Amino acid sequence: MRNVISTNAGTDVDDDYADQVAAILDRQRHSPERESKRVDEHGETTLSITLHTYEAPDTGRTMWAVDYNDPASRELEETADEAEANVRYVELVRAAAANFDYDRHGYQTRYTTTDVDGVPGPLPDLPDIETEDVADLIDEPGSPALYLTLGGEDGDEPVVKVGQEHEVPTGQRLLTRSEALAELSLSDEQGRITSEAAVASDQHGMLLSFIAHRATEQVRGAADVLFTVPTV
Repeated sequence: MRNVISTNAGTDVDDDYADQVAAILDRQRHSPERESKRVDEHGETTLSITLHTYEAPDTGRTMWAVDYNDPASRELEETADEAEANVRYVELVRAAAANFDYDRHGYQTRYTTTDVDGVPGPLPDLPDIETEDVADLIDEPGSPALYLTLGGEDGDEPVVKVGQEHEVPTGQRLLTRSEALAELSLSDEQGRITSEAAVASDQHGMLLSFIAHRATEQVRGAADVLFTVPTV
């Protein structure tokens, strides 16, 4: 592959050719052959790696290009070999993912869109914890916990289930019964508490909703444990 545009290295073509290729890729920006990108919470693209094909401006020969863009650099490489371009595209996507860290919320940085296996890809829609889930947890025998796991028709949908705390993987745990009772300032000292007793007052009813909200905040972190590769 040869460098057409490079922030960090020299180029192998003249400026006029580079400008023409850049213009072609700009027209294709909404329809690349392949694409992996990361978009932040404000909708700004912070990383884009795309694969394009086009006719070379000088010879009309079919060319393939891999275009890497982040806020600090742009690396545009081209080749007449489609297989070589695909290998380079996957290589760059995986190399970038190897440097992914955690965002300010402590969640795994992920590609918003990707078609490469083995990298942190987009998450599916995640479930919310409802007050009814917390009530069911309180009524469950033993020492139960709400946790995120895979289920659904095809076994790949994130769902919330109840299991005994000691059997639930720590990273997938969302809320334990003992944590819920502690939030409600209740205990089983005078007999096992039921959800009916937990919502006996308006204050407890409001707290149950707050506990459900707090548990929902744990879902995103648990999803990082379940999904380490693209889901689409």
